[in-house]
Amino acid sequence: MGDELSEALREVLTLTQLARGVLAERLAMPLTNVEAVEHVVMARAAGEPIGPVELSRRLGVTSAAGTQSVNRLVAEGHLTRDPHPRDRRRQVLDVTDSGLEHVMGELAPLLSLIQDAGRDLDEDERAAASRYLHKVAEAYRSYLAPREEQRGRRSDRTGERAPADAGGPTGRTGRPAPPPDGEG
Repeated sequence: MGDELSEALREVLTLTQLARGVLAERLAMPLTNVEAVEHVVMARAAGEPIGPVELSRRLGVTSAAGTQSVNRLVAEGHLTRDPHPRDRRRQVLDVTDSGLEHVMGELAPLLSLIQDAGRDLDEDERAAASRYLHKVAEAYRSYLAPREEQRGRRSDRTGERAPADAGGPTGRTGRPAPPPDGEG
């Protein structure tokens, strides 16, 4: 199996997936649309505009399927689609206030429970938990990086180089993800 920390993380990740399904059900939205809103909210929080092409890539769906989700979310009032501020050929998605309220209305109770889970940790415990979670996040970022970025890096465990003929990233469909440039 693994150590207690890894097993606890695995349980949290599994429960997170289950909670996403329940959230989609409670919002009466397809899971892909919930994930789309989540990606737009996260991009907004990071100050990085996201367009339909990048959203499709992150969802692991074709640009046609991504456009269909975006059209539905815009029609339902969850998202807006506007010209990119610096490149008018591209589009930028944003979540509407009502869309954010709709999602947060269902998500807020869970977020409150998660925040409560850390209230009794002392400063050292919080620091240790934070370090661990940041390292886990970095592991995910490394795994998600395009294979080209991973070429030449040495594996911490084996000391071997990543294969030079490794393919590019794929989405949930198993098809290569569309390139991030050229938002349409």
